[in-house]
Amino acid sequence: MPTTSQTDPTKAFQEGRQLGLATAALALSITGFVNLLGAEKPILAGVLALMALQGSAASRAIFSRSRAALVLATIYLLTIVAVCIVFHDKLLQLLQLLQKLG
Repeated sequence: MPTTSQTDPTKAFQEGRQLGLATAALALSITGFVNLLGAEKPILAGVLALMALQGSAASRAIFSRSRAALVLATIYLLTIVAVCIVFHDKLLQLLQLLQKLG
């Protein structure tokens, strides 16, 4: 006997959409406890984009949005790395000053 989600494509679509939103909300709420110089958000975007690409053949819209998310996340992460390299000495000074305060 077919389940309700198998007989009603609209209901199955809505259930999948709600599950996707719930998964994204859970992942975003977990990143609220992590602070990696702002890198947690592009990392999450990359993970969600890779998850969207998994499974059966992704549609063109899914592929293009996931690819855009991966590109933007990579650019953001590379920018953080570049800033840390360029301002390495200033970051060390900041950490030393913070140690003196603590």
